[in-house]
Amino acid sequence: MGGPDAIVLSRWQHAREAYRSKDLRQAMYDEGAVIMEDCLLVLHGEAHRRRRRVENRLFRREVFAHWERRVLHTTLAAVLAPHVAAGRADLRALGYRAAISLTATIAGVDHDPADERHTSRLEEFVRAFSAGATLAHSTRDRDDVRRDVRAQLRAFRSGMLGESLDRRRELLARLDAGEIAEDDLPRDVATLLLAHQQDLHISPAAIEREICFYLQAGAHSTADAYTHALDELFRRAAAHPEDLAAALADPAFAQRCVHESLRLNPASPVAWRQPLRTVQLRDGTLLPEGSRVVIDLASVNRDPAVWGPDAGKFNPHRPVPEGANAWGLSFGAGAHACIGAELDGGMELLNGGEPGDDHLYGTVAVMVAATLAAGGGPDPANPPVQDPNTQRPHFSSYPIVFAKAQEQP
Repeated sequence: MGGPDAIVLSRWQHAREAYRSKDLRQAMYDEGAVIMEDCLLVLHGEAHRRRRRVENRLFRREVFAHWERRVLHTTLAAVLAPHVAAGRADLRALGYRAAISLTATIAGVDHDPADERHTSRLEEFVRAFSAGATLAHSTRDRDDVRRDVRAQLRAFRSGMLGESLDRRRELLARLDAGEIAEDDLPRDVATLLLAHQQDLHISPAAIEREICFYLQAGAHSTADAYTHALDELFRRAAAHPEDLAAALADPAFAQRCVHESLRLNPASPVAWRQPLRTVQLRDGTLLPEGSRVVIDLASVNRDPAVWGPDAGKFNPHRPVPEGANAWGLSFGAGAHACIGAELDGGMELLNGGEPGDDHLYGTVAVMVAATLAAGGGPDPANPPVQDPNTQRPHFSSYPIVFAKAQEQP
């Protein structure tokens, strides 16, 4: 989980304190520096605050609303149509294909979701970048992974990214010349970082890695959350078919199912931190300077003291404990809380709350609802398969079939 000398935190309160401590730096992605070096997720202190302050301008609720209500629905319709017509698909691949166009829009890579060849090549890049970022949990030879990632980075730069960055530099030059207004600029990470490159003292290589990080984190985690949420719903339907029907009929309930699944299936089952000085938690637990601290999210999010005696069970009707989020700590907390949490998970409803007209359900819930509306269900002849190339609990494939929506229970 982090080596024999690691200090493992598996209680809810310990994890919350560790996440919020300014003296614990991110350490999970040291192995994945080939992609993650100097990225927002691994920066600490003032460098992190400066970068986050800039990128927060993009991750605002009105921008999320634009992505969810316009970009995502259009993308989902295009992605689902051929698979529904064929009567079958793979959830993992479907999730990637649906998420990748939205993620490319956010990261700043020009992309036409109708261009099958371009989309497939972008997927190849993103899968390689994901393997590089999560190298700490890889079961492959790590030097082989690094070589593959570097080769894919070069190909991405020459075949796709360079042209996107050049277009944004040209637009920024036109803005400086007064030829266009700021509203005419793309709303993406690449444009923001290029516009603030001198202020942030960020190198061209670091900008490229940041774009790759957003691509892989957005596509990989979204596809993973989508697959797990539908898996949990399909398995629950054996005893509670009414919940599958409710998720089909009510987007707020579909969102609640996603949140419960996120609690049980965080993108990473652990988070690593390294104390920059010796830290003492409130109950006296010591985290010595330089030690490796492992936040065991798989246990923390199932802490019975917080979530009750059935904490390990998927139950979308579960009341959310006071002071907690429905997804547990799967989006982190403190300074390094996931910047895209509301994009993926939507706006959280309080227990018994009703969504307003401006409510955002989140990318994953919209994807889940669209799949159910198309009649998606597990393929009884082809069970899902776990990914053998990582220690993380991911599916490498999850076959589904499509029936008419009205035939769903």
